[in-house]
Order: sequence, then structure tokens, then C-alpha cells
Amino acid sequence: MQNSEIIVIGGSGKTGGRIADQLAKRGLTFRFASRSSARPFDWEKRADWAATLAGAKSAYVSFQPDLAVSWAADAIGALARTAIDCGLSHIVLLSGRGEEGAQRAEEALKASGIDYTILRASWFCQNFSEGAFAEQVAAGELALPAGAVKEPFIDTD
Repeated sequence: MQNSEIIVIGGSGKTGGRIADQLAKRGLTFRFASRSSARPFDWEKRADWAATLAGAKSAYVSFQPDLAVSWAADAIGALARTAIDCGLSHIVLLSGRGEEGAQRAEEALKASGIDYTILRASWFCQNFSEGAFAEQVAAGELALPAGAVKEPFIDTD
């Protein structure tokens, strides 16, 4: 039987939930993978990863706590190798634009040999309405140390 499911790691976050909504609209089979899912996924319990990934063809990965942590690149590389062993053919990694830790994680993913897509985001539009900046926007002022630098914001939808 050919693997058909898409795993959404980080499905309760800002992007994962929206990814799931889009997959559902397209009639694609997916499931969430988290510490509380039917097949638990915990970044610190690698021995459980194969059971979680079994039956999937691809994965969307939002790493927690952040790709900047010292062990993130190792974890992403190990996840990709486990994914290959489980028959997955593609990983989509949510990364961070210009972040050293994110770049190390991207390189680990690339070195694994799995087909991949890297989404390099810097900011999300939703930060203004439901995230880190929502309270400041509601109060009428948002101050950022950006100067005259143009910064792209990505709509998660």
C-alpha cells in the first residue's frame, strides 16, 4: 500500500492549523503530530518518531521551540533520516529568514537526501491581529527597531 497521509508537525500553531485547513479543503488525507496526538510526537523522544511517521508520504514541519536552539539542526536531520526510513518522500520545513540556527537546520535537511521545500519566513501578517503585535496594534502604536529597512510580511493563509 502506498503511503498517502500528510503529517502536520506543529499543527496547533499559527501556520500548522492553516496548513491543515487548506489540506482539508483539497480533500487530502492528513493528521496532526504532537505530544497529545493519537500517535504522539515529541522532539525529545526520537525513539517514537518512526511510529508517528508510519503511513505518511510527506510532512509539514514547524519546529518547537525554535530553530535557533542548539539542538535543532541535529533534530531536523534525524527527523529527515527517520522520515526516509518510514517511506516519506517530502518534507516542508518552516524556517526563519537570515537566522543562523535556521540555516543550520536547513542544511541538515538538505544533507539528509529527502526531497524538501523550505519556507523562509521573517514575519507573519497575523502577528498584527492574533500574535505578538496584536496588543500594541490595538493600543494604537507599534514600535519596531527596523529603521528604513523594508521587511516582508507573509500572510499565513
